[in-house]
Amino acid sequence: FESHHKLVFQEGKYKRATLQYKKTVSWLEHETGLSDMEKSQSRNLRLAAHLNLAMCHLKLKEYSQVLENCNKALELDSNNEKGLFRRGEARLAVNDFELARADFQKVLQLYPSNKAAKAQLLISQQKIRDQHEREKKMYANMFQRLADKEAKLELDAGCKEEADTKDGKQNGVEEKTEVDIEI
Repeated sequence: FESHHKLVFQEGKYKRATLQYKKTVSWLEHETGLSDMEKSQSRNLRLAAHLNLAMCHLKLKEYSQVLENCNKALELDSNNEKGLFRRGEARLAVNDFELARADFQKVLQLYPSNKAAKAQLLISQQKIRDQHEREKKMYANMFQRLADKEAKLELDAGCKEEADTKDGKQNGVEEKTEVDIEI
């Protein structure tokens, strides 16, 4: 059945392929009474099915499903190259740049010759730098606006005080210029 799923995938029928891979996973997860050798084969088939599901969902731009299937694949094999890489791609697609970078770094730590991971790592690092620049500008503008607003309030308060003084008032109280003397 694996070759049939692959053919459907290669034809670009990703929705149909996801349904077939999901059936495979469901069937394998509910299989009981397996020998140790069969359990190992079942585990390997589940791993492959989750990785293929992740790829289908990646093609369909269904990133939460990619993450879910990659995580399930990584539960079965925590150092799986495809699982880490595809999860990194999904994280990059949803602007989770730090986690994407961590996935690509782990791929390269385990598989140093992975050129695609090197390229994606560079993209992740650039996106992180761009994001930091945007945040820096946003916060700088926000703080500048607050400072400008505060300065305007102080200026307005100073102008009102000056106007009150010119009108012969100090702190809202009229100033007496003549002193009445009683003898």
